[in-house]
Amino acid sequence: MQIEYTGRQTEVSEKLRTLAERKLRKLAKTLRGITHVHVILAADKHRQIAEVAMQSPHLTLTATEATNDMAVSLATVIDKLARQAQRHLGKRRERKRKEPARSGAKWSGAAALADGGRENRPRVIRTRRSSLKPMTVEEAMLEVESSDDGFLVFKDASTERTNVLFKRKDGNLGLIEPEA
Repeated sequence: MQIEYTGRQTEVSEKLRTLAERKLRKLAKTLRGITHVHVILAADKHRQIAEVAMQSPHLTLTATEATNDMAVSLATVIDKLARQAQRHLGKRRERKRKEPARSGAKWSGAAALADGGRENRPRVIRTRRSSLKPMTVEEAMLEVESSDDGFLVFKDASTERTNVLFKRKDGNLGLIEPEA
C-alpha cells in the first residue's frame, strides 16, 4: 500500500503520519488489496480539513472531514472510509448470497418436493373440499362440462356409491366406479 501525503497551508507532522498509517492498517484488514492512498491535509482559518482518497483494483473510496483539530479530522475521515468499505463488502456478500435467477417459471402445485427437497417425489396438496351430492351420471356430465377442474366426485343417486367423472385428453369423459 502506497501512502502519499499532501499538506495545503500546513505541514504534515510525524504524529499525523503515524496516526494515518495506524488507522489505514486497520482499514487494510477490512478491505484487502488497497494499492494507493492519498491523504490531503489543509488548514483554513479555523477549520482543519482532512481528505483521504483510497484506491483498490475494483473500488475507489473518498471522504472529507473538517473540524477544529487536524488529528480528529484525520481519524474521523478514515473511520468514514471504514464504514464505506464495510457497506461495500456487505453489498457484495448479499449479492453472492442471492440465488441465481431461474430460467423459467415452474408450477409449484403438486411438483413441490417432500422431505425438504431430498427426494424427487411430488406431495399431495389439498386445494378444496366439497360435499358429495347425490346425482345421476347425466347431471354429473353437465357439471363437469361447466367446471374448470375437469373432474367431479359425486354420489350416484341409483347405487349410493361414490364415483369420479373426469375429462379425458381425447375430449370424452371417463367414469370411475368403485367395486364393492
